[in-house]
Order: sequence, then C-alpha cells, then structure tokens
Amino acid sequence: MAQSTTQAKPPAANPAEKPALKGVRSIPYVSITGEDGKQRHYETNAIPLLFHRACFGWRMYLGGPNRVVSLREVLTTSQPAEQVIAGPETEVSADKTKATTRMLETVQDGVLQRSWCIIPGDPPGTYTYDVSIDGEPRGEFVFCAIEVPDQNPNTDPRELSCPNKFNAVERAQPQPRKAS
Repeated sequence: MAQSTTQAKPPAANPAEKPALKGVRSIPYVSITGEDGKQRHYETNAIPLLFHRACFGWRMYLGGPNRVVSLREVLTTSQPAEQVIAGPETEVSADKTKATTRMLETVQDGVLQRSWCIIPGDPPGTYTYDVSIDGEPRGEFVFCAIEVPDQNPNTDPRELSCPNKFNAVERAQPQPRKAS
C-alpha cells in the first residue's frame, strides 16, 4: 500500500535548524498504451505485465520551491528479474531482487516522481519501493505485478486481482490550456 501521508515534524526549536516538513500526498500510478495508441493513466498499484506497453511509477507532492534533492530509492522484488537495465547510479544485488538507486532529482512545482516501463523478464509478484529524500525516509510504495498471458493491450488494471491492491481510478489526461 502506498503511504498516503507523512507526519509533519515538530517545528524547529532553533531557527538554524531545517523547517518542519509538511504532509505529503504520495500516489502510485500505472500508464498503459492501448491498441488504439492512446495512453491511459490510473492511480493504482496493480501493474499488468504488458511488455513495452505498461509503465508504472510513484509521485510525491512535497510542496515548496523547485529544487534539487538527494534521492535514495530501494526496489525489492519478491522474485528475481531475468534481466536488469540499470545506469551507473543503481547497484543491483547478485540475486537480482534488490536495486538501490542514489541520484540527484529535481522537485518541479512541488512534485517528485519516477517511473519505469515493463520489459520481458520482469517477474510477477510484489515490487516495493522505499524512498528517502535528503536522507529522510519519505515513502513506501508496494506494487503488485500481474501476468497477462495474452498481452492484451486493453487490459484495465482496475480489473486485476492483487492481494495488496487499493481502489484505483482512471485519470483524465490534462487538457491543454488555451491562451487568454
């Protein structure tokens, strides 16, 4: 289950200390490219294993100004991946069930987010992301990756059975704003 809020820290006793953290809204999401080529977006933690069509990720609403933060993200899977595609910022365990990524990321408009796309060899089961920002634990996202034997690109993740699934909603694509 995604952590929906983070408790605010008590106000700093010393003005030189960091300001208190505000509550955070954290959301897991899945995007699927359908047969019609349109991308559909869902706030859900149920990932259909649709190779090269389904992507998933997390989004945290941190607030505050645009800034660069130090991110530590630890992915643990219940089964090993057949293949791992990772950059130099990611350390993968020998058994391919844990990947730790350390990098600088930009908080834009108060939001920090990351995502990945499903590739052949990604295992079914539980995917847990533990996220720390600037050395502070800030969120846990638990996804459920579910096999789709027929690779139907119109699979709706809201209809998948997942032991740790929360109620999912489809998100409308933002409409371009008209100049006034």
